[in-house]
Amino acid sequence: MEAKSRVFIVGAKGYIGRRLLEKAKAKYVVYGTSSTVAADAIHLQLAQPLGFDYCNIQSTDVVLLTAAISSPDVCAKDHEHAWSVNVTGSSQFIAQVIERSGRVIFFSSDTVYGERKTECDELADCQPAGEYAVMKCEVERRFQGDPNFKSIRLSYVFSREDKFTRYLISCAEKGEEAELFHPFYRAVVHRDDIVDGTLALAQRWEGFPQQILNFGGPGLVSRIEFAECLQRTALPHLKFRVTEPDEAFFENRPRMIAMSSPYLGQLLGRPARTLCEAVGIEFGKHGIQEN
Repeated sequence: MEAKSRVFIVGAKGYIGRRLLEKAKAKYVVYGTSSTVAADAIHLQLAQPLGFDYCNIQSTDVVLLTAAISSPDVCAKDHEHAWSVNVTGSSQFIAQVIERSGRVIFFSSDTVYGERKTECDELADCQPAGEYAVMKCEVERRFQGDPNFKSIRLSYVFSREDKFTRYLISCAEKGEEAELFHPFYRAVVHRDDIVDGTLALAQRWEGFPQQILNFGGPGLVSRIEFAECLQRTALPHLKFRVTEPDEAFFENRPRMIAMSSPYLGQLLGRPARTLCEAVGIEFGKHGIQEN
């Protein structure tokens, strides 16, 4: 991608999208889209993608498709609507961009691998766990082999703004005991590593011919280890108790996904950060010692 090329971020108001927007502005001409009408974003409803003005897309553009209905429970309970956004609408949007020779980076999920207790990379077969994972798999299948399509499979994305961290912060501030589900393991990855890796992939598209890339942290982290790291380094007053969730919780969520890949480190030019390294950055504490 040339330095003067443009980046479109679909879901620029979202958890990952807004951080992508902030960092991409330093190097590229950036446009964000939002499902709500906003003065600083292009309006795009993925449930009705044909209403978008695709004349905006040029052959040198890279589109980062971060938007989706991402709650596994919502995807299961409101399947028809979620499918219309996550599969039908997203696929129509991607097809229109590719038809204009634009490039698409699609944000997928590690849940496409299903339960994985042993390490799995991009060559592992997909065994999607839950409807959300099925939807991500289906979009990847539809564009398999297209040179203008790449998919990033994300593990749990940490920052001080992620849902679980906000919950732990809230409990610590209120003096309440947090409830941690166990067993529940993910290759937790720092949001800034995701953002920097994605922008590097957009710039170095030809240098990474792989269509599927896993973006995860350097090791598996349980929710207990997650909370202990925050307690040790940033939230000293955090208290928690460990519980085993009922089987319904795991209907749409694998207990463990041991996802790995060399590609994120190659894109970053360094190893992906550990959780405690990322906590140090997010909470302004440096030189943290891990047990």
